[in-house]
Amino acid sequence: MKLSEFIRANIEEISAQWEKFAATLLPNEEFSASVLRDGIAAILKEIALDMEHSQSAEEQQEKSEGAQDSLEDKDNAAETHALARVRMGLSSRQLISEFRALRATVLRLWDESNQAVSKSDLYDITRFNEAVDQALTEAAVRYSEKIEQSRELFLGILAHDLRTPLAAISGFAHLLVYAKNPDRNAEFASQILISAGRMGHMIADLMELTRVQLGSGISVNRSESDIVNICSNVITEMRAVYPERVFKLDADKSLRGKWDEPKLEQVLSNLLGNAVQHGARNSVITVKAKKLNDSVEFQVHNEGPAVPKKLLPVLFDRFVQGKSGFRADEGRAANLGLGLYIAKEIIVAHGGTLKVRSTDKEGTTFSANLPLTIP
Repeated sequence: MKLSEFIRANIEEISAQWEKFAATLLPNEEFSASVLRDGIAAILKEIALDMEHSQSAEEQQEKSEGAQDSLEDKDNAAETHALARVRMGLSSRQLISEFRALRATVLRLWDESNQAVSKSDLYDITRFNEAVDQALTEAAVRYSEKIEQSRELFLGILAHDLRTPLAAISGFAHLLVYAKNPDRNAEFASQILISAGRMGHMIADLMELTRVQLGSGISVNRSESDIVNICSNVITEMRAVYPERVFKLDADKSLRGKWDEPKLEQVLSNLLGNAVQHGARNSVITVKAKKLNDSVEFQVHNEGPAVPKKLLPVLFDRFVQGKSGFRADEGRAANLGLGLYIAKEIIVAHGGTLKVRSTDKEGTTFSANLPLTIP
């Protein structure tokens, strides 16, 4: 039996060996068999197909020199597997070790089949090693791309989201130094502590976000919270950062539920920051919060030019604003395009939705809907 035929006929046994080895890579974590086996069957089929494909001496030389024509196909099994392993938290060394173990497993099982090795079998082994190397290279390249993407995302979020609470701390500290009314010092100090606390939560979120690569979403830690208090706290912070802007809160007396309060504060801070940047300078930025039948909704509204229609379908994608260069106020630099992306991820993690409506006549309104029942 040719080696490629042996691989096709023994996918289940090879997959079982792969699963057993993969379970040793993160011994303190528990993963299902489907997660541990992720992509192995497809990888084996692609390896067998590559071995059966006729190859000239020139093509073999190009492959040995690292020519990767198939890398243009972003859906091949090895690359998809690499992305899944990134989300699991595997290192590049562990990813490489999987393919080394796969090579050894296939050759060992084939040898144990007790067939005599012929000259054509030696050629098959060469083709098999080339195919494994090809798959490993594709996986390694995609893994590196994803890690680099994660680093860029981390630095971008760090610069974007920490700016507001850091500016608030600076502003309140300034007031503490020059305050003419000492009775308000306690209030200023309290606001500094609140902003510093938010920065701490954001840093923790960034570490989590980087690990999961935004692929499996953001985890939320629910506790009894009040949307009205969240809105009030963030508006107070924004007033300190942008004293020239007018913020108005229109909300019910109390809107309680089980949510992740620090993360929702981050959402509202991002939405208000977006309104400040893209809204008309002399307009009032309004925050509304109300209870619906089985959910709570809060909105952020600003006047000014509408979001360009071509951006609306992708407005919540990351880096969109930075790439587009869109800004309502030409005197301000466009942000990194991360705030709305993060905001939507957090709302989705709560089982809710985040939508936008924007026209030149009515202005721009972001609406976040949070279910009262935990999904």
